[in-house]
Amino acid sequence: MLQHYVYTVKQRHMKSHITLLSGFFLLLSTFLYSACNSSNSKDEEQINKELSVPALLARDKQAGNDAERDMIQKAYDKAIASLKNNPDDLRQFISLASVYISEGRITGNSGYYSNAAIKVLNRVTNEHAANKELEFEALNLKSVVLLNMHQFKEALDVAEEAVAINSMNSGIYGALVDANVEMGHYDDAVKDCDKMLGLRPDLRSYSRASYLRQIYGDNKGAIAAMKMAVEAGGPGDESTEWARVMLGNLYLNTGNNDSASFAYRTSLMYRPEYPYALAGLAKVAQSEKNYDSAIALTKHAIKLMSQPMFVLQLADLYELKNDTVKANEVRNDVITLLLEGEKDQADQVVKHNTNRELAMAYIDAGAADKAIKYALNDLAMRPDNIDANELAAWAYYKSGRYAEAQKYAAKSMRTNSKNAISLYRNGMIYAAAGDQLKGDQLMQEAKSILPGIDQKTLLAAK
Repeated sequence: MLQHYVYTVKQRHMKSHITLLSGFFLLLSTFLYSACNSSNSKDEEQINKELSVPALLARDKQAGNDAERDMIQKAYDKAIASLKNNPDDLRQFISLASVYISEGRITGNSGYYSNAAIKVLNRVTNEHAANKELEFEALNLKSVVLLNMHQFKEALDVAEEAVAINSMNSGIYGALVDANVEMGHYDDAVKDCDKMLGLRPDLRSYSRASYLRQIYGDNKGAIAAMKMAVEAGGPGDESTEWARVMLGNLYLNTGNNDSASFAYRTSLMYRPEYPYALAGLAKVAQSEKNYDSAIALTKHAIKLMSQPMFVLQLADLYELKNDTVKANEVRNDVITLLLEGEKDQADQVVKHNTNRELAMAYIDAGAADKAIKYALNDLAMRPDNIDANELAAWAYYKSGRYAEAQKYAAKSMRTNSKNAISLYRNGMIYAAAGDQLKGDQLMQEAKSILPGIDQKTLLAAK
């Protein structure tokens, strides 16, 4: 079953790997990628080899649109032509890195393109160029790639190095916001976001303001800021439609299914076949118990972009339909792919940190003890992050170790976030640990935000 929806990537291409990404970052995603045949001719491949420049891979026809594809190809060709004339032109390596990052985001081949970007950016930073502008641009992009690969501490270090060169660039504050959020340095993230908004109020800064408002429990403010992000972008651009889907998610997670559905459908109108919007519509259908429709939409999203989060969503839907055989098959296949992906990273310049994804996959597969191992690995990298503490709490809860679960649940609530699923799960943890009053209070608060949350969470609590 899963072979048809995930392994189709392996059938289409000569070699496959999996890389995994999650979260809210503008350049953030977790994807299965394939080192497929390049669209370049043999002569072009030879030129790339001589220049030591990674090739653009052949696209699936469903990835992005023709205008984006042409624009990226032209930018790539222009940089290659310039390097043929002057192999020491460092600015062209920065141009190529931007191409790789954009292509990885649009196609889902993030693992290949993240490493391609790091490779060319290292050509700039290793030169210790006298041109500080070039060094700043390289460090700025490098921090984005490291965030993509969940190397959060390294990303923060690089971003701080960059801002020391140029403190008036709004983009670098985006990397600082993202890295500080992931490290759990929320006060620093707020300060960086304020600076970013002051320098350039746009889609990137508004979307980060929205996420910080979510973290601090202001769901209405988060919706307002994400609306501003959408309005600041160009309809149909990938970044705009990503923000529109995030807006839909905010509506969905606060019980406003109609507005969520409208946001997802609008995104599909401007950007047909956008997998994140399809997955959003699937969640709406799931919340309305229309499981057949949800399964069809999720399968469609997986066909377009084989993200583990989509595949695990499919497994949940099978379980909701009481088809535990298919649900377990999907979950076990995801774990296998994740573990294979870890092995395939041995020769990569930068490795994707998959601790969080593996912990979540093992929880879903009912292997809580294995989940604890990876959840604690994730927590060790960022002990102050509320999501990392919540994941550890849930893994301990699923293993029946309620006192330990309660300890991490308490840490996960330190910002007063009003995420209904998190509140309900923490309520279950407190009740199981013996504090029934606190548990009931948390679960009631969750229900006030998202009616019906008990039914959704009971699936995950099995």
